[in-house]
Amino acid sequence: MVSEIKPIYGNDRIKLAESIPLSTPFSMFVFPTTYCNFKCIYCGHSLGHSKMKEKYDFVPQNMSIETYKEIIEQIKEFPDKLKMLSLTGQGEPLINKELPLMVKLAKEANIAERIEIITNASLLTKEMSDALIEAGIDTVRVSLQGLSADKYKKICGASIDFEQFMKNIKYFYSRKKTTNFFVKIMDVCLDVGEEKKFYELFGDCTDRMYIEKMLPAYEGVDITKDMSVEYDRYGRKNKKRIVCPLPFYMLGIFPNGDVEPCDTIYKPTVLGNVREDKLINMWNGKSLREFRQIQLKGERCGNKRCSTCCAPDDVSHPEDILDDDSEKLLNLFK
Repeated sequence: MVSEIKPIYGNDRIKLAESIPLSTPFSMFVFPTTYCNFKCIYCGHSLGHSKMKEKYDFVPQNMSIETYKEIIEQIKEFPDKLKMLSLTGQGEPLINKELPLMVKLAKEANIAERIEIITNASLLTKEMSDALIEAGIDTVRVSLQGLSADKYKKICGASIDFEQFMKNIKYFYSRKKTTNFFVKIMDVCLDVGEEKKFYELFGDCTDRMYIEKMLPAYEGVDITKDMSVEYDRYGRKNKKRIVCPLPFYMLGIFPNGDVEPCDTIYKPTVLGNVREDKLINMWNGKSLREFRQIQLKGERCGNKRCSTCCAPDDVSHPEDILDDDSEKLLNLFK
């Protein structure tokens, strides 16, 4: 087995409390699409478009290449490179056929140390693989929904040819050059005793693999309703976090150009739109500063959308915790 068994997030983390305020975001999540071809039982897309509109005020869209080019130009205005540009967000990025071009444009602009996508890989054909590799994608993170066609049908309601799916995975791995190719699966997508099968299937065709814990990431999804956990998706136990660290190091951009201070579906506040304002102005502006102050004052749950979001306890890492330094940091954001 050549693949490593460890979480698929970036390992080069620093202590956030000692680094903020940042002149340039560490991460930018640019959503090529918010459509998805799966309806996974633990995801908001399982509710359907009308319910998602009602629950999250969410309307799926594709990002135009014109909007994307404007975003790239605006990212150039920051004083430093992004550590990571993720062409991912609340949808399946491979649905947007311009994705390889998006990767190519970002690489040519030299705006990020790493460019990545998170994909269910159901659309990762040989042609798409070749295009992404040629464009220079740095990291591909594949989110699996089972180890058989039957399990995929149960978890995401989609019919796939699992044998062909595995061939496509192996094709990408065999053709990639410098791309890091990672796979992960939620524990709920594995039947009892399938952990060994997971490691055997992907041990020789990925660089890293991991089994993650399911958490209540989407309000209104039945499978996680009333679910209470004391661990993050990587199985690390933690106490409930008060301050959400995401708005201190990232921005998320929806396909229509709306900018939020995180990458969640909830859009807790809209900082502006790239068609009307600049990203650097939003990053340093009054709206985001006040939103950060709310976090540091321990008033996060006063925002209805933040109160239902588990991101601080799900995807943030021990190095990101700001709770112990919140009073000191508040002075920096006045």
